[in-house]
Amino acid sequence: MKKVILAAMAVLSLTACGKETIREVLVTTPSTEAPAPEVNKYDAYLNSLYDNSAQARTWTEDQLLKFGTLVCDAFGAGNTLARVIDVLQPYSNGSYDDELFAAIIAGSVTHLCPEYTSMIQAQL
Repeated sequence: MKKVILAAMAVLSLTACGKETIREVLVTTPSTEAPAPEVNKYDAYLNSLYDNSAQARTWTEDQLLKFGTLVCDAFGAGNTLARVIDVLQPYSNGSYDDELFAAIIAGSVTHLCPEYTSMIQAQL
């Protein structure tokens, strides 16, 4: 469980650094292309999982979205980060679970229920 908390801290610290992404920092010339369509919060959540956990691709999008909803609902019910990790543990199926669970928690709080960001950061 400690690994999940540490991994969640690392992912949240990267997402809390601001709105700039590595891509934005590396691009130094203005683009003449049309702006990309805005990504909805569910796609942003899924993209963050795929970027932060190799195991995420072994789950369906529906399953990953259910995990995100589960995390948001748990925080909404007043559960702690440790309790949310306990809720995710029955879904364990491999050696990279800590990475997956950290990505799910960080992605959920970042994209699906950002109102719990400060609560999570206070627990880390």
